[in-house]
Amino acid sequence: MKPLLDEYEKAEFDWSIAYAMEYNLPVEIKVWSDGFTETITGRIHYVDPITFQLRIEVKSNEIERIAFEDIVGVMIVE
Repeated sequence: MKPLLDEYEKAEFDWSIAYAMEYNLPVEIKVWSDGFTETITGRIHYVDPITFQLRIEVKSNEIERIAFEDIVGVMIVE
């Protein structure tokens, strides 16, 4: 069952994503996918407010797209 997030957690994710993007810091994003949690590590490339997706560069010139609704955790890696 997918974890339920409250508004405080979502706001904290937004802040962490914006901060990491501003200072080009790597992040670990926990993504819910088919009943399992997957961790994706990389740098935030772009936040798309139209498609509600986050683009994260996992390797040089390799971008993954993550739907906002699938994000269950965000942590800045320092």
